[in-house]
Amino acid sequence: MRKAIFSFIILFVITGCSSGGTPITITDSTTKPTIITLTQNEVNPDQFVYNHNYDNMDRGNHDYEGQVVIDLKYYNKNAISRGDIVYFKNPETKKNLGEYSISRVIGLPGEKVKIDKGQIYINGKFLDTFYGRAHRGGHDLESLKKILKNSDLDNRTRKNIENDVNYFQESTKNEIEIPEDSVYLVGDDWLRSNDSRFFTPIPTENVEGKVLGVIGP
Repeated sequence: MRKAIFSFIILFVITGCSSGGTPITITDSTTKPTIITLTQNEVNPDQFVYNHNYDNMDRGNHDYEGQVVIDLKYYNKNAISRGDIVYFKNPETKKNLGEYSISRVIGLPGEKVKIDKGQIYINGKFLDTFYGRAHRGGHDLESLKKILKNSDLDNRTRKNIENDVNYFQESTKNEIEIPEDSVYLVGDDWLRSNDSRFFTPIPTENVEGKVLGVIGP
């Protein structure tokens, strides 16, 4: 009887994981969309304030656009994790973007990353987290489509949103394998970010610190 029950459980697990055609998901229960606010007095000697005057990390409130606190020694003792926002040196071919920037870690060394219609997949698995899909100013594809149903939109706003929707639906990248010494970065605002979607994964030696938060008013 026990053997029969055990066999049934194994069969249920196997069929449950493969049925429905839906990819198994990867989640991130650690990274939160909330932003830590610090004061100048809370910045210690291993940290510095970086003036990031660009909106590639905008989620609707000009997030991380301004004074950003960087911990330069964080990765001396900690591994880079998915969801981290990192301070990194731009590739030599992208120095026109400035020497340094910040962006979010999406893929880790040795993983395979694919983007299909604005959705990120890691090793063929659906990245089910707030940063796992295309965003523009805090809106993903589905929320933009809902906004378009509003009949009160002026023509200019409607056209801009339609352009965003088309961009997201066409945002597809073939699967690539991240080298063992690199990470894959994507900014939170896909229309404003220059990242690994365009200049390949970033060598981990280019990552010089972790973003801890922003200096508050």
